Amino acid sequence: MNSCNRFALAAVVTLLLTLTAACSSKPFLIVNYQLPPAPDSPQTIQTSLKILDIRERKSFLSENARKSLKSFNATYSLVVLQSDGSGNLLGIYDVDNLMLEIFRQRLENHGVQVSSDAGGASNTLEIKLRQFELDLVQRKWTVTMKYQASLLKDGRFIATESVNGSAERLKLAGKSDAEKVLSELITDMVNKLDVTTIFQQAGL
Repeated sequence: MNSCNRFALAAVVTLLLTLTAACSSKPFLIVNYQLPPAPDSPQTIQTSLKILDIRERKSFLSENARKSLKSFNATYSLVVLQSDGSGNLLGIYDVDNLMLEIFRQRLENHGVQVSSDAGGASNTLEIKLRQFELDLVQRKWTVTMKYQASLLKDGRFIATESVNGSAERLKLAGKSDAEKVLSELITDMVNKLDVTTIFQQAGL
């Protein structure tokens, strides 16, 4: 499928999701993850990928946010956008699998081969999700995300990087504003991971 067809498909799917939401309250949130431009010299490294949810507060929604998103069932519809403007709707995920798929897309875009078999690679990139929360305060959606990326080689910690941030958007159109600020922050936080440096620190 060429990029024009992929873009058209993503546009149609997004339109259908929007029309569905207009008729009934959808139980998921749409996440549009924008991939960064691929590097000129991609890395040829193989690694497995692991997500650990170590949040103290497991619920994504604060009490105030839940009042506005009563139908939310803790699932996310993921659309991955390429740097050329094309996009792919990948499916609906819980938070662990959402992070797994987004970070997999980030690594593969950088040229890293992600092994589906944990024993198939001597390297493991471990993502510890420390905070992931959406709040609604004084008509402003605020989303916060914090994670730690650690590279293990043969079971030993080699390199670590911590990333955290928050973003806010005025609530004008209800759920769509929450989805926009969520998509913007996830994109920013995941793309901040310095893939080249963390593997270089491990001598790879």
